[in-house]
Amino acid sequence: MQVQAINQRARRLYGSFITAMDMVGQSFDSLDKLIEKVDDKTAPGGFTVATQDELKGLRQRAFDELDRLRSQAKKYEAELVSRDWRI
Repeated sequence: MQVQAINQRARRLYGSFITAMDMVGQSFDSLDKLIEKVDDKTAPGGFTVATQDELKGLRQRAFDELDRLRSQAKKYEAELVSRDWRI
């Protein structure tokens, strides 16, 4: 009985984890729109602002890291849903 409760909790936590990654992935769409609004020619006095190319590179790097995390989660899915999580 206790093992089944742990499995249900682990499945629920894994589901929340996957949902959170999906939400972060969806936020990249709105980030693209924001990056397009950046004007490389104007910078507020005394401040350095990243260019569109730099922002696109950072966005791509973050997306790649999220994709790598998603791949690792899929690889260890069976283990993650079968064991209790330490929080």
